Amino acid sequence: MAAGRRIINPPTLAELIEEQAANLADAPALYFEGATYSYRDLDERANKAAAAYAKLGLKPGDRIAWLARNVATFWWAMIGAAKSGIVMTPLNWRLAPAEIAAILADSGAKILVGEKMFIDPLKAAGADLPKTFVLEDDGEDSFERLIDAAPAEKPDYKPMRDDVVVQLYTSGTTGLPKGVVLPNRCYEAMGDAGFRENVVMPRSDEETILHSLPHFHVAGVNFAYMGWARSMPVIQHRMFDPAAIVAEAQKGAPLNSFLVPAMIMMILQAAKEAKMPLTNFAQVSYGAAPMPEPLLDAAMAAMPNARFTQFYGMTETTGGVTTLCHEDHAHGRKQRVAAGKPLPGCEVRICNPETGEEAPRGEVGEIVTRSGFIMDGYWRRKDATEQAIKDGWYWTGDAGRFDEDGYLYVVDRVKDMIISGGENIYPAELENALAAHPAIMEAAIVGKPDDKWGEIVRAFIVKRPGKDLSAEDVVSFLGERIAKFKLPRQVDFLDALPRNPSGKILKTELRKM
Repeated sequence: MAAGRRIINPPTLAELIEEQAANLADAPALYFEGATYSYRDLDERANKAAAAYAKLGLKPGDRIAWLARNVATFWWAMIGAAKSGIVMTPLNWRLAPAEIAAILADSGAKILVGEKMFIDPLKAAGADLPKTFVLEDDGEDSFERLIDAAPAEKPDYKPMRDDVVVQLYTSGTTGLPKGVVLPNRCYEAMGDAGFRENVVMPRSDEETILHSLPHFHVAGVNFAYMGWARSMPVIQHRMFDPAAIVAEAQKGAPLNSFLVPAMIMMILQAAKEAKMPLTNFAQVSYGAAPMPEPLLDAAMAAMPNARFTQFYGMTETTGGVTTLCHEDHAHGRKQRVAAGKPLPGCEVRICNPETGEEAPRGEVGEIVTRSGFIMDGYWRRKDATEQAIKDGWYWTGDAGRFDEDGYLYVVDRVKDMIISGGENIYPAELENALAAHPAIMEAAIVGKPDDKWGEIVRAFIVKRPGKDLSAEDVVSFLGERIAKFKLPRQVDFLDALPRNPSGKILKTELRKM
């Protein structure tokens, strides 16, 4: 860790920014599209946002819905809300207007702030909107004008550890998204775990956070705060653009980033096309999906100076359950395909989803976890909360196992498990094997009802451009790597796999085919 980096972890997010502003007032905190904002700037603008909320009559516990891409304004809007006990609720702008309207109604937000390109379709669809402000300079409805006109005095409100700071909606692959309620204490516990585990620590005073994840994802909120807790400036990109990130990597500053595997694949391709190096990546944290070994090998070769860290977790756990350190990513290490070991302060068990009993080591069951970073619950969904959290343990819905060395392996979603002839088959195992095929770009495995076997394995394949591949080729390739009873009985080729607006493959749609 760089000697000059100041590391803090106060009880609330509001205090984090206030403390950094007091000690590092003029240090750069945020870069966005040519503008630089210091910690003092962040704090003062957050105070002005808090004053604007008070003038609008917002009170602690009220929700602010946010519908915009990654603009700098989000940060002082959210910090100002945290200073006031108000809850920021970022909405997924990739959703259809009807879906956004349903989530907006569920949130009970008192005001809506966003870009006109997303708000105008809501109005056109006749959505019932609360008092609405736009980020563009648009007269009295301009959010920036509202903030600029407010005083910069610190609000009288005293933030508490149990104050909810953000409400993030799950992707909704199985129905209406649920609002995950995350208080300050979750972030305090997550910060403490990260510092004790020494994850994502900068190795030089020049290292910066490269931020391109949408703010409606848990990592899109977490990663900036992780950087500020380590006194690191954040380079905010409005959207994920592989070419723009490759260009950013040429500017000299060592980059500390959080990406999902699909983003890493696109960055590698963009760098190859531009014939530009990626040697300025100092840290690559990733999560949200498994990293196929061929992609991991390619990324480590293209980013030779980067330390790789995997996080396994979900919105309900403030993004963290386990972490796989850089050393475990080394070629030849069997653990490189694992999800890692539990973060400090986090307990993880493998349990039988039917009986609730803990499974013997090595056996597959549902991943169950308990820690200080478990959500308060689902907003206005008492039944769903009680189903997910039992006696303080969060049931993830993921199937996994522990090896003899204590590494967790995420096998699949419990609901995605295929039972064929009494045998349990986990699609992720087949999908990981298929990822190594040179002609396969993507693959998804689902179960298909069958009168004889109960279910059979069905594979959906997206071929790489210009590659020839038959169903027989797919089965033959898998036959050399997995047991015969797991082989697909049906192989279908698609131009693309169906995804929800968050990018997750919709296996429910594949099952309908």
